This record gives sequence, structure tokens and C-alpha cells, in this order.
Amino acid sequence: MKLEFLGDAFDYWKGALFCRLQHERILVDFMVDPMLTDPDKWRKSDSQLYADLLQIAEDQILRHERRLQEERPKYFLEITHIGDLFLDPDIGIDLRRARHNNIEKYVKVGEIRQLIKENSSRILCIYQHLRGKKIEDVVGELTSALAEDGTRVHGLAYRTLPVPMLFISGSRSRTRILNEYFRNYLGRHINARVTTW
Repeated sequence: MKLEFLGDAFDYWKGALFCRLQHERILVDFMVDPMLTDPDKWRKSDSQLYADLLQIAEDQILRHERRLQEERPKYFLEITHIGDLFLDPDIGIDLRRARHNNIEKYVKVGEIRQLIKENSSRILCIYQHLRGKKIEDVVGELTSALAEDGTRVHGLAYRTLPVPMLFISGSRSRTRILNEYFRNYLGRHINARVTTW
């Protein structure tokens, strides 16, 4: 999350989505990691606004001693919360094989794998910019990359252009409950909005 994006229309959408899913007890023991790419610019009032936009309590935001840009492995070791978790990188999941600049704008596949292994029944929510890709291609690349060490995940993508929300879990039953919720809520619009795997 970058400060200049705070308060955009997508924050309202994320907040409405998380509010409903917590109210329905689909997301439980829910926390948020904003994955700040510019932590020095953030003030307490910015953090309060972020929590308000996401319709969560401020104590649901994970705090870090380490910086994502400088001590990435230690940053992720600081995530000791094992319940449901929203990761809010600037761009989304890094599915490229080659090294590149600006990795702090992404969450890596190995980091998703580790978070799922810590609690396979948790739901990871990840905000994913498509950048000209189809959601089906992103899902295929993600599941293939995770499967390289035998990690199996289930999930769904709530499709909005250009930024869907991915819900990933090692538990098929939890993603079925999530899918059933969207099916009941969206009715005949489910196929236009939700992709499952």
C-alpha cells in the first residue's frame, strides 16, 4: 500500500467487501497487512483512515518493526497471526520468474506458500492488479507456481476490472463456503463476477 493511493474508490470497495464477509463470519480472526512501501510518510491519522476505509478496527492492522524493502524475510517472520489475513501490496502477486526492481510492490509466491503452510485453513485475501492479463491466466500461473513443492490451494477471485480480490486457502471447505456466500448474494450475476479453482 502506498500513501498516494489511500482513499481511492477501491478502498471503499475493499471495505464493503470485508465488512460483509466479517459480518457473515466467513472471514474470522481477520487481520490486515498493508505492506507499506513508504512507511516514513504515514502518520497515525493515515492509519486511522485506512482502517476506517477498510471498515476494520485499527488494532486489526498488523504492525512491523522491519521494513518490507530492507529486511523482507524478517518482515514476513513478524507475521505471527495465523487467522484470516488481507495482504495489500501495491500491485499484487509476483508471478515473474526473473528478478526485477520494485519487488516491495508485490507479495512473492513463496511468501504465500509459507503463510498457507502456517495455517492451511486460513483465507488469504490478496489485491491483484491484472496488468493486461486475464484472471484465469493469473490463477493458472499462481496455482502452478504453488504446486511446485506440492502446495495445493483452493480459492476464488472476485472479479472487478482492473483489480480483482483473490481469496486463497489450503481448505476447500472454507472456499466452498465463500463461493456459496457469493452465489447466494449475487444470484444470476455469479458467473460474471466469480472465478473458482
